[in-house]
Amino acid sequence: MSKIARLIVATDLTERSQRAFERAIELKSQAGATATLLHAVEPGLFPAIGEERYADAEDFLRGQIAALPEGKRAGVACNVRVGEPFTTIIDEAHRQNADLIVLGQPAKGGLKELFIGTTTERVVRYSDLPVLVVKKLVRGAYQRVLVAMDLSEGAIRALETAYRIAPEAEFLMLHAWYAPLMGFGTNDATESVVTRENQRIRENSSTGEPRSSCLDWHHAPQHRDSSWSTAARTWRYGTRSRCSIPMFWQWARMPAAH
Repeated sequence: MSKIARLIVATDLTERSQRAFERAIELKSQAGATATLLHAVEPGLFPAIGEERYADAEDFLRGQIAALPEGKRAGVACNVRVGEPFTTIIDEAHRQNADLIVLGQPAKGGLKELFIGTTTERVVRYSDLPVLVVKKLVRGAYQRVLVAMDLSEGAIRALETAYRIAPEAEFLMLHAWYAPLMGFGTNDATESVVTRENQRIRENSSTGEPRSSCLDWHHAPQHRDSSWSTAARTWRYGTRSRCSIPMFWQWARMPAAH
């Protein structure tokens, strides 16, 4: 499986975006990739204001790159464009044939964002390229990754991208599904259905990676390994899936290959 080669890091010049930039530089260094720091200036401004914001943003991005350690500056560029942020981000990613878009955590928006979503949410929803949303400060490479798996094409792509982002991490795959409708006194039949479903998940979620995997099931209110609910460093999931409260979960643990 190929490594990440080109990254687009979108920034709105906030602290949230700075975390995304730091994570992108970490990924770039690990994979030997290139990265472009991108900012979109709001369209429709008076020319004098628009030009000033463009110049200020360009100076700021160049300063961000200059502040990097010398060994990490190579392969990092900046680009300022005028346009609607979420369409500009997606367009630039396609223009550069990027492997990954990196964004900061969405801000707590106002009334507009309530109806149409934040820039980050819209990029995640509409981009056909992988998107990584960074929330926390960077403390090294990702070590534990939780992948939500519904066996859709989007979920499979999310798993493949997660491998590319964190090839040395330990993975936990989670699949949620409805319990079979069984009457009283049919525990054996229920367990048989669950066993068959676990086997189906095991077969369909195989990635060909030389990593061990183990699937199990239990009731949703319980947690077989509660440390995973808080210790996972990144979560990966596909788009365009909807799910109500599930009754059973399968877990697939895949330690890093050595």
